[in-house]
Amino acid sequence: MIMRFPHIYASAVRLLLPVVCLCSIAAASCSRQSGGAHSQEVPVAELKLLDKAIRMSGQYDARKREFTDSLKHLLAEAPEADVRRRFTLTLEISRSYKSSNADSALKYASVALGLAGDNPADRTESRVALINGLSMSGIFPQALAELDTLARADLDAAGKVEMWKAGRQLYFYMMCYVTDKSPIYESYAHHYYQFDDSLLNNLPRTDSFYAFLSAERAVTEGKYKDAKKTLETLLAGLTPESNLYGMAAFQMAEVYRNQGDETQYAAFLAKAAVSDIEAAVKEGLALPALANWLYLQGRLDEAFDYINFALEDANSGNARMRTVSIASLVPIIDQAYRKKISDSRDRMLIWFLLATFLLILTGVLLFYLGRQIKLSRESQAKLEGLSSRQESYIGSFVSLCSVYADRLDSLSKLVSVKISAGQTDELLKLVKSGRFGEPREEDFYRKIDEAFLDLYPDFVAHVNSLLRDDEQIEVKRGEGLTPELRIYAFVKLGVVESTRIAQILHYSVSTIYAYRNKMRNKAINRDTFEADVASIRRR
Repeated sequence: MIMRFPHIYASAVRLLLPVVCLCSIAAASCSRQSGGAHSQEVPVAELKLLDKAIRMSGQYDARKREFTDSLKHLLAEAPEADVRRRFTLTLEISRSYKSSNADSALKYASVALGLAGDNPADRTESRVALINGLSMSGIFPQALAELDTLARADLDAAGKVEMWKAGRQLYFYMMCYVTDKSPIYESYAHHYYQFDDSLLNNLPRTDSFYAFLSAERAVTEGKYKDAKKTLETLLAGLTPESNLYGMAAFQMAEVYRNQGDETQYAAFLAKAAVSDIEAAVKEGLALPALANWLYLQGRLDEAFDYINFALEDANSGNARMRTVSIASLVPIIDQAYRKKISDSRDRMLIWFLLATFLLILTGVLLFYLGRQIKLSRESQAKLEGLSSRQESYIGSFVSLCSVYADRLDSLSKLVSVKISAGQTDELLKLVKSGRFGEPREEDFYRKIDEAFLDLYPDFVAHVNSLLRDDEQIEVKRGEGLTPELRIYAFVKLGVVESTRIAQILHYSVSTIYAYRNKMRNKAINRDTFEADVASIRRR
């Protein structure tokens, strides 16, 4: 169909070109609408790693659960009389839950405190774990009470460091609940920096946590070059799975942001978020901050996905403090969702209108193509009719030429003989009687064969395709048709009467019948053989 009517399809392509252009314009418009205002370059590689970490978060959580479950298994097997071992395992379980499940951390810290007995060091470690669990759960009054009790105790140097860490974290969580620069916030910040100073003054300079605290303090004081140098050294010595790596990466993000490099800010937020996910930390700050940044850049899909994952993660770990903190970003979630729905609705409307237009255009085009194909088929039918008549004319021409050639040849011979014998009167009678002599058959057949094979060069092959494999007819190169093929050549040309074929070829009618019957007996389908021959088309 396509090869027969190429001009029709060329017209269809010309009609479709404006439609394709319109689709491109609409798609570009939708892309611009959905893209938002991308004022900063997005760190694509880091976001891909973050997306991978989110997809694998279940595996990381499972790995953390397996470790904690192994501790629980050891605790279950520990003898009741071995209080020391049970205390050590219970405290280790509480610490394992510290950043992943607040309620469980609080539960096992309480159990550990009961097992500590009168051992001062054990009671200090238990109370620190208890304060951490209460802080993460958002139970601040009890956490403050426990911290006050611990502060009044006679602690050794290691106990004081752990108390200061717990107090620093507690007041940081409390600062997240109040507005910046408010009197309450200033009070919390004052206590926070007191604990921070105590740690900076007492931790060994080689301690990784000291390096982190000094870098964080440098960021607070605007000493970004010093902070960056310290953090680069610290990050190089940590593995991404450690909690401290995520905290350091978050501070590095703050450094880049204050230096005006928004892309690196987002990149290190993504690194910090990956670290939190791999370490199964449910109280991370990085992912909500990254979601907020992406929202401001117009990357609504990523912002929506990340903030929802952060909320689900915090809820799964019962980190009430972080859940409340993330709740401040709920307007972002709502706005992102509403804008996404609005943009989707606009795009759907555009595509609906475009699809409607294309449907109408397709109907018009199909009508046009159908009409053109119908006209082309009518033209083709006329051409086939002309071709059929042409074949009929050729058959009649060959027949006529044969008859006249035969008569002329016979007449020529008779005239020569009778004139030589002086029988002019008898010659006149013979001419009037219509008797003719035998034709020069070889030359006559050769011309017929040449003319026919010029029209149908594949005629022999087509006939052989209708015959059985053991009855194939072989015609050598340069030779004419066999008598059987010559008879069926006339059948192909529309000369089907045996008497007429006999007259043209100067065979007897019985000979023609014999040849035709012989060929039918060789055919694969005897009943339709002659019709099949007649339907052979030119190549």
